[in-house]
Amino acid sequence: MKPEDSALLRYAVNKINEDIRGGSFSSQDEDATGNALLLAMDEAIGLSDELAPDDYNWFLSEMDSRRRVRKKMMAKVRRTHLRRWGRGLLLFDDALTTAEVLNGAVQDAIGKWVLENEPAINRDSLLGVQGILGGKALKCLLLLSLHSRACSISNEIRLLAEHGFPEAVRARTRSLHELGVITLALSALGQLDTSVSDRYGAWTLAEARKEARAIAAQGGTPDALDEQEAELERRAAAAWGSDFFRQNGWAAPLFPGRRPPVPFSDIEQLVNMEHMRGFYMAGNDAIHAGPSALMNRLRLRNGSVFPTVSEVQHQTVRHFLAVAIIALSDLGATVCRVAASITGDFDLLTGIKLVCDAEDRAVSEFKNDGMRA
Repeated sequence: MKPEDSALLRYAVNKINEDIRGGSFSSQDEDATGNALLLAMDEAIGLSDELAPDDYNWFLSEMDSRRRVRKKMMAKVRRTHLRRWGRGLLLFDDALTTAEVLNGAVQDAIGKWVLENEPAINRDSLLGVQGILGGKALKCLLLLSLHSRACSISNEIRLLAEHGFPEAVRARTRSLHELGVITLALSALGQLDTSVSDRYGAWTLAEARKEARAIAAQGGTPDALDEQEAELERRAAAAWGSDFFRQNGWAAPLFPGRRPPVPFSDIEQLVNMEHMRGFYMAGNDAIHAGPSALMNRLRLRNGSVFPTVSEVQHQTVRHFLAVAIIALSDLGATVCRVAASITGDFDLLTGIKLVCDAEDRAVSEFKNDGMRA
């Protein structure tokens, strides 16, 4: 179509000409003309069902057709994955179920320990700030929360894989890896040590500062800290210095003699998780809008240059679901060991065997390439 044949453009140009004749601005004023054209085109778009009814109805017809096509395509992708990975997905479900049972057992053990030691825990406030939990109780709750979130993310990964969203699988596996690194870091100095976990619990202050700066930079007014938070911030700065508020300042005890910032990759290496960096970087590409990640989506099939819905990508399912199960299993075992050491409930460690057995069965299925004919 030639520009002059466009009903929308014709409406916008006529409107601008009327404004010029009315003296709103001069045709010689290019900036004013350009801005007026943009506004007039927006108005024309809002009236497109009247100005260009044939085009408008074409879109409606194509939408009806596309609804049917995408439903069939997504069902086909799911069937394809189930044919090859159905058994692996069932074993993945078993591993998830085992992890969730372990999470409940850890929660019960922590709850019983809290009830039995409530007076001591009440005195164990973070940096002496009343009403803010610290010490071993805080460490237990942090680890339980990390494991709970890992279970939730693993459920997402499983559903995303079955329904054919490989980029989302990689992105959420990246998140799962981060949780695993942090879980190991909190106990890198010992299962009963709380120096790192106390700092991690208080690092919400650093996150609040970052958020406040972002709001202020946009001309907004950040919410003020409440009395407890303000006192905790004051004591944290006094105890750990202003460097605590820099990148991953909570991890400083892991690197004696070194001041923050602490790159995540250094924490990853310290806890011996650097072998997972390739998967982590693949997850980065899936999250960010880098040009290489964009062009790697080139498919040239199903009538599209780039996919807009689900797709079959067996290698992502094979590798990243195995990685997710390993990460979830290792994270659960770490949390279980720490909880058992703190609470004294060492029979809790029985759950580790069940988690590891479920991991072995699921990972073996994905390594063996599923039910490939």
